[in-house]
Amino acid sequence: MTQRNMTQRIKSLIHAYSVGQISSADFQELERILRIDDAVREQFLHEMSIRAALEDVALEDVAQEDVAFGASDSSAVEEAMGEGDLLSDSLESSVPRNSNSLKWTLAFAAIAATLLMTAYLLLPSGDAKIAKITGLSGPLQWTGNGGRTASTLSVGTELSGGTIEGMSPASWFELEFYDGSTFMISGTSMLTFSEVEQKELFLKSGSFSASVVPQRKPMLVHTRSAVLEVLGTQFEVEADRSETILNVSEGKVRLKRLSDGDSVVVPANHRVVASSDREMSLVPVPAAVHQWKSQLHLGPNRTHGEWSNPTNDEPAKLSAVPYNTKQNKTIYTTALKVSAGDNPPVVLKSNSKIRVRGRLSSEHLIYFGMTLRQPNGEFAGRFQTIRPAENFTAGTEFDILLDLSDYRLDPSLNHVKSRLPDEPFNLIVDTVWCHTLYDQVGLTLTEVELSTPEAESQADE
Repeated sequence: MTQRNMTQRIKSLIHAYSVGQISSADFQELERILRIDDAVREQFLHEMSIRAALEDVALEDVAQEDVAFGASDSSAVEEAMGEGDLLSDSLESSVPRNSNSLKWTLAFAAIAATLLMTAYLLLPSGDAKIAKITGLSGPLQWTGNGGRTASTLSVGTELSGGTIEGMSPASWFELEFYDGSTFMISGTSMLTFSEVEQKELFLKSGSFSASVVPQRKPMLVHTRSAVLEVLGTQFEVEADRSETILNVSEGKVRLKRLSDGDSVVVPANHRVVASSDREMSLVPVPAAVHQWKSQLHLGPNRTHGEWSNPTNDEPAKLSAVPYNTKQNKTIYTTALKVSAGDNPPVVLKSNSKIRVRGRLSSEHLIYFGMTLRQPNGEFAGRFQTIRPAENFTAGTEFDILLDLSDYRLDPSLNHVKSRLPDEPFNLIVDTVWCHTLYDQVGLTLTEVELSTPEAESQADE
């Protein structure tokens, strides 16, 4: 086969895969080429990431405006991609110069960030294990090489590269690479991990923290809006569709913003926010505070549940949503992120109190809890307290004040109890949550507040 024919053949294979119309034989051929040819692998990754970015923008535009690339369904994306040709051949001329240019900028900024989610599941490197599970709790799903999935995982299980997804606010997962580097996700997060010539991770959504021993080649962390270069450090990353927030506890991390290529080295005890619509500047991690109040009226950002707009008669509210346990039981839960974004970390004191306002449609006991982390970002456990059904009246607003001294470690973490604090004091609040077990009883929250007496007195001065 001539070089020209080979090039066209590769283009055809990549296109067939990208639109989901590749045969089994062609899939095996593409897989073989990708294994042995670095240039084709780079071409494939680039093309897949562009398609993912275009589809994200198309879906977002359809949802918001019922128009995507001049059409109301995904056929417009197929037309934009071009039958038999790669979009990258004419990328420069295809960028629109209209009011949607910001969305396109964000889409193309996602190119590097979407590499791993598509590619590493397609390119199995055998069953070579690269790390082992050192801690987990709550509903999780792992997707490995070749698309294999597993929801039954255990401490000590060795894994090859793949994607781990936390399915609820109660999810927690910790993985240790064989060189001693560790990473951890908690809550509803999705992270892809791999190690070929170097460690690479892709955080599609949510947050994770890592402790990285010195590396021969930098570990790379991709998000939709940035790429991080890590040699050896402790850090936390939070990412959504258009923004990446990096907090560094030890060492240094280089962050490159994808929208314009600007980069910054973030030293210990500093943070940076990478977003296309704000200046990227280093700031010290803010001093801890000891009070916090939810603001549901501002919208559903960083919440878990079904959010409802405020009305003339009722405030904004967050209703519990279900998820199923491994035992086929249903838990109805709500959750709010506390120490998130560029807000200061919220730290608990021994005399801290948590006030929760909400409603139940029928009497039922409620679990109130918090997911906590250490100052360096490491998981510090979930602590909870239970209030019996007689504390609540069906159809009536409840307003309950909880003492921190009543909170105990979630029993589901007993298998790692020796690694976790015995009490929740002097720890950072990652998330507050509450849930009911097995029954849909109309649990909704309208406000959650954390306070300490000294913080209140200082605020009054």
